[in-house]
Amino acid sequence: MIKDDLQATASLAHLDLTEAELASALPAFERMLTYFSAMREADTDEAAFGGPIADLEPTSHVFSAGNILRPDNNNNNPNYNPLHNNSNPADALLALAPELETRYLVVPNVL
Repeated sequence: MIKDDLQATASLAHLDLTEAELASALPAFERMLTYFSAMREADTDEAAFGGPIADLEPTSHVFSAGNILRPDNNNNNPNYNPLHNNSNPADALLALAPELETRYLVVPNVL
């Protein structure tokens, strides 16, 4: 990368770099471009990964343990939630209310 390319890139990023800042940043940008080039070469190095990186399956997690949680049940479980398996949780909640007027909760006046 030459200094003019760096100045054009900085201008596109709305950075006003002085000549001294450009001169000090140029080696760092050249190192970054070298790293990017090495990553591009890694994609075509079939010996490193047994094939191109583009052909590797994506992973969402390094361990494929699946769901390790136990199924919910209510056998002597103090934390059992009766609303969990109900088809209409709104009706179950309304059934627990002390006083209803149609489908509305009755609360005392505050004012």
